Amino acid sequence: MTVRVGLIGYGLAGSVFHAPLFPAAGLDLVAVVSSRVDQIKHDHPNVRVYATAVELLADDGVDLVVIAAPSDQHAPLMLEALTAGKHVVSDKPFTATAAEADAVIVAAEKANRIASCFQNRRWDSDFLTLCKLVATGTLGEIYSYRAHFEFFRPNVTEAWRDKPAPATGIHYDLGAHLIDQALVLFGPPDWISADITVQRPGGRVEDGFHIRMGKGKKRIDLFAAYLAPDFSTRFAVHGSQGSFVKRYMDVQESQLRSGLTPADSGYGIEPEDHWAEVTTLVDGQPVARREPSVPGAHHLYYRGIREAIERGARAPVLAEEARETIRMIEAAKRSSEEGRRIEVS
Repeated sequence: MTVRVGLIGYGLAGSVFHAPLFPAAGLDLVAVVSSRVDQIKHDHPNVRVYATAVELLADDGVDLVVIAAPSDQHAPLMLEALTAGKHVVSDKPFTATAAEADAVIVAAEKANRIASCFQNRRWDSDFLTLCKLVATGTLGEIYSYRAHFEFFRPNVTEAWRDKPAPATGIHYDLGAHLIDQALVLFGPPDWISADITVQRPGGRVEDGFHIRMGKGKKRIDLFAAYLAPDFSTRFAVHGSQGSFVKRYMDVQESQLRSGLTPADSGYGIEPEDHWAEVTTLVDGQPVARREPSVPGAHHLYYRGIREAIERGARAPVLAEEARETIRMIEAAKRSSEEGRRIEVS
């Protein structure tokens, strides 16, 4: 069986962050919804191009619908795809609200189809390396976890991401990644406290945040901003037996933007000077070393989706996990608006 993919949206996300991953995962892109007909025919000469999602959802030759449309369209399109009997993957954020996520989960169960969220940053090189160290107990019990996603995007644009709408703002964009990673490592927190703000001149949607979460003695600090000329800070994680400090973002986004794909040599491989510094205790004394980075592999998300469809394996990101991320985003919004800590456990 070949899983046949219909892609809704062929902007940056669809053309750069989704479509190039399909071949390495064993998926076959057969249809795209977009007005960029010439670009699609150049990139994928054999695909069918539709003007509307309704046309694609009526295509019996599509098994899996991947949604790379603006965020406020994710929930409605997922519900339509499930009603049409398709498996569905949504780019993050999964939905605008936890209530919408619940509706998608119910629809997926009713249709006996998979609904999942493209949380590709679980397969970032740095996060995979950190997960390995946590799983092996190298760092001991984690007490302090600090993670950054920051970029330098000082200019407000006319793109949909910079316009007020449901599920827009940096907390839904980069926040969905940071929160998802923290939940993978630690599970749901006891409480959350957040400051979400607009910092860029002329900004209309939130473009910076500091989210703090607590779980017992553990403290989790998440930062994101679009006004960071030096955006190389990534992780600072401290445990009872060691520390993990990482500068530099995972290389896959820049590689995909440059045209490199998972089929190319060097994809997902970080240079040694980008490796994390790991400090562990040796005879009670801290000793630092460079930790080789686990290769990044965003395409493994889609390989997991294929295996879930073909063999009934567990989806790589469950809809219930995606809903939990949205629940945390809603709690963070409430905390920022009310100026207080929110109990969420």
